[in-house]
Amino acid sequence: LERRAGRTWLRRIGVTLSLLLVSCATATALRAPVCLPFDYLCNLGAAIDAPALRPPSDGKVRVVFCQHGLWRTPLSLDRLARSLEANGYEVVNTGYPSTEGYLRDHAARLREAVEVRLAAGPVDEISFVGHSMGGLVIQEYLRRADARVPRACVYVASPHRGAILADRRRHWFGFPFVMGDRAAMQLCTTDPHHQQEIPRGEISGAVVGDIGEGSRSIPGRDDGTVGVDEAVFDGLADAITLPFGHTSIAVREAAIRQVLHFLRRGAFDHGG
Repeated sequence: LERRAGRTWLRRIGVTLSLLLVSCATATALRAPVCLPFDYLCNLGAAIDAPALRPPSDGKVRVVFCQHGLWRTPLSLDRLARSLEANGYEVVNTGYPSTEGYLRDHAARLREAVEVRLAAGPVDEISFVGHSMGGLVIQEYLRRADARVPRACVYVASPHRGAILADRRRHWFGFPFVMGDRAAMQLCTTDPHHQQEIPRGEISGAVVGDIGEGSRSIPGRDDGTVGVDEAVFDGLADAITLPFGHTSIAVREAAIRQVLHFLRRGAFDHGG
């Protein structure tokens, strides 16, 4: 049995490495981000239809701006974006070069996306949804003097005060080559960026992943990348914990329904 289990794990590792190589080769051939094929495959699921969580039929234009995480693309939030659209929201799901700039640079890009949409036609309400580092980009945007006031913000597995995993891996030889030496370094808990107040907590909700002790590098429970305690902050309107890993949580039906619930109710569904 032990030998069989060992062979099974070797096959899984082999398949994973093969998929990564195919993904890298495909993306390189298309001159696209390496993670693009992976993001596409992860988001093949159908949009979630939740009639009870749709906004009121009052003719208002409600726009949700989505922000992906480090090393990812807008396609990583495609199922979420399609679900928002299926339930009555307009979605602006923009990308940014996550490994090439600081959080303030990415926030400036988000500001541009917001202003372009507002200039294009009437908008009654805006909200933000961010996964992982995308949540920090949203918060950096909200610190700007020219930021528009949102109705709600939903953060999915975002390390609001940094991630201890970044502390422990920042000195790895390949870290700056793969993740960059700017925004990725701002994920460290010791970065001065995290001394700032987190804005708009009273209208914000956090969807937290918890797979137990997913990473030995993170004390306590985590989602494999971000600790459970790192994914919340004082002043949040609400938070909910779901049994999903850091990457998969953004495409899981239960998580998407919770995002819809918060945008509609200003709170999560804790009914079980």
